[in-house]
Amino acid sequence: MERMPRLAMSPRVWIGALAAVFVAMTACGSGPTVATASPPSTIEVTTTPPPVPGAGSCSNVSTAREGRHGIEVEGTTTHHEPLTVLFAGVHHTIPAGRELTTYVRVGGVRALRISMIGTNGHVDRALGFRPGLPPFDWPGPGTPWTGTLTFPQSGCWRVYVQRGGLTGELWLHAG
Repeated sequence: MERMPRLAMSPRVWIGALAAVFVAMTACGSGPTVATASPPSTIEVTTTPPPVPGAGSCSNVSTAREGRHGIEVEGTTTHHEPLTVLFAGVHHTIPAGRELTTYVRVGGVRALRISMIGTNGHVDRALGFRPGLPPFDWPGPGTPWTGTLTFPQSGCWRVYVQRGGLTGELWLHAG
């Protein structure tokens, strides 16, 4: 009976193989990194988003309630998904002209887009919203997002939210 020759690797091959495994594990072992960006801001948009049926108007603003952490406003969406906006640290009225720490809970998938439409039809798009929870307990359905909103002037505002195919909006008075 003939024997097959035993395949033996030289020490150099073993060292090379172990070095390759070590380099691969070191490169991937620290996990993903998150890039930081400039603070959220607002830009002007020229097109007005379409209205969401049954969402409200300036004479029929969305339901708002004041809680321990701020003013929470309930919105309406096209797919009956949740839409809740919390203006943190705000009490009695939603102020105009200053950045407001804002948390949004909304259903849907993909990135969140928020536009603010004034009564004159002027549209501002809020940038920089990202997934995240507030530093306090804020239970509820939908994916939580965090960012800032600034209502440039006092008056009635329509806040339009889009996430994938889901759209929603809420109506409020600022100032």
